[in-house]
Amino acid sequence: MEPNEREQAFLAEVYRRARVLEYDKLEAEKVARNKRRLARRSNAKFAVVLLVAAAAALLIRYGKIDQNLCIGLSALLIGVGLILERTDYSWNSDRWR
Repeated sequence: MEPNEREQAFLAEVYRRARVLEYDKLEAEKVARNKRRLARRSNAKFAVVLLVAAAAALLIRYGKIDQNLCIGLSALLIGVGLILERTDYSWNSDRWR
């Protein structure tokens, strides 16, 4: 190999490694963004659950909801929660395929 060809091969390898490092950096930033987004979503779901539970507790405490209605609403909310979780997982798995 001539010196010029070696220099070109060396530079090509350096540029290839730089492109790989840039790609890795972009992927790491994307992963960090997705982690923050998922954490916010999880925190929002948790806050909604706490607010609904607090509101239901206040309504029960002041006698606005009787026990049978409370049990029925609890069963309904559990069912809706399970359905939402399953659809959320199926939507997410479809996106990543």
